[in-house]
Amino acid sequence: MRSELNSEVLRHEAGSGGLRSAEELAQIVVLERLHCYNHGLPCGAAALREQLREDAVQPLPSVKWIAHVLTRYGLTHARTGWSEGEELDWLPKSAQVAPEKRCRIDMVLRRSNTMPSGDRR
Repeated sequence: MRSELNSEVLRHEAGSGGLRSAEELAQIVVLERLHCYNHGLPCGAAALREQLREDAVQPLPSVKWIAHVLTRYGLTHARTGWSEGEELDWLPKSAQVAPEKRCRIDMVLRRSNTMPSGDRR
């Protein structure tokens, strides 16, 4: 992943007892997709899998699984997540997810230690 995403979330400690969980992989996919989208880079499932492969993410998820994660989080069709009360009739049926099955992006980004001390809160 890009330098901004090289964090504890993306690193896998050798002694952690095995492979990443599906939840951890989903978080990595969401972070990478948002990064690519915000920088105007290709951000479809195949492009994301290639980026994850280049970054040696293990286990490497399939394109189909990545597409499923993107759909659950509302990250398809140039979207950046689900909005409350939003009309979704314009989305193709394959991208429509029942409200109770939608996942929300709830992340707290840590501030970098490289920020000037006056900017820290």
